[in-house]
Amino acid sequence: MTTSPEERHARVLLSGCPSVGPVRFRRLEEVFGSAVASLAAGSDGWRAVEGIGSSVAETLARELEAARRREDEESQALENAGAHAVVPGDSDYPEGLKSLEDRPFLLYMQGDWKPVDSLAVAVVGSRRPTAYGRAAAERLARELAEAGVTVVSGLARGIDGAAHEAVVKKNGRTIGILGSGLGRFYPSEHRSLAAKMAERGAVITEFSWATEPLPTHFPRRNRLIAGMSLGVVVVEADVKSGALITARLAAEQGRDVFAVPGSIFSPMSRGPHLLLKEGARPVEGAVDVLEALEVFRSLLRRPVSIAEEAPALAPAEESLLEKISLDPVSVDALAAGTGLAYGPLASALLNLELKGVVKALPGKNYVRMKG
Repeated sequence: MTTSPEERHARVLLSGCPSVGPVRFRRLEEVFGSAVASLAAGSDGWRAVEGIGSSVAETLARELEAARRREDEESQALENAGAHAVVPGDSDYPEGLKSLEDRPFLLYMQGDWKPVDSLAVAVVGSRRPTAYGRAAAERLARELAEAGVTVVSGLARGIDGAAHEAVVKKNGRTIGILGSGLGRFYPSEHRSLAAKMAERGAVITEFSWATEPLPTHFPRRNRLIAGMSLGVVVVEADVKSGALITARLAAEQGRDVFAVPGSIFSPMSRGPHLLLKEGARPVEGAVDVLEALEVFRSLLRRPVSIAEEAPALAPAEESLLEKISLDPVSVDALAAGTGLAYGPLASALLNLELKGVVKALPGKNYVRMKG
């Protein structure tokens, strides 16, 4: 459904009102039918909406007046930053967010979300990782990027930044979600990283241009990280952390949760180990994520039926197929025999399975299906 310029403009104004989050916007929309009609209702009309009342209506009226005063300045700032507003009816509104009950009624975006970004995995963790945690995040993100997966994270210091950096170095697609407005970028040292990400991905926020990075904004940011991803991988985190909030939100949204095991002596392993006890899937490499998220098999490309002609194989796939026989062979053995990193190996195995020439068995083993 195409959103009219008037409706888009009304949503931009409401996004500049701190009192209007996704839940309150939905209530306004249910009562008045649209953002345009919600603005026209004024404070007298707002008082009748559930959860608003006289006090909130007066606050909202003041916020809306301030948003109108800032409008021209913020609109020019967004244009200068190469950013644009996105609403649920737009083609670049992230697919995974559409099913959320509290989906954002408007997003601000640098770069572009593309349909290929539906194949996304979040990599999140501590702002103060160990050397092990940083290395694990970098390897996982790199392998996911090599397999054609978009990596989502929160552009925070530590694990988030390491994951984004690794994907940028591989020229892969990565998306960062902010807990502030684009004009109050946080953390400021990741501005240059964000600019690179926007060239082959996106930087996204639901907060208007000048919104500060308040603590209450980050759980809202985390629900978008989970919502845009098919699964969330927690690398390192304490038991009380934003990364575990993201994992819990992912589970509530029906996403898969993964955790990287760590040292029993490291406080940063407490979060992942708690998730593992609660049923999260253990991760040693991207292949564990790719195999668990079988949805990738239907999204990557059309499967080849047995009745079709023998599929064409890329040279790398032919070389890999030579290592697979009617006897099961493990992923580790294939990695050792081919010299391929786990990311490219997982991608090639998926391709061979989709083409009907190999079959995945339990325990990360593969057998040949055709001679």
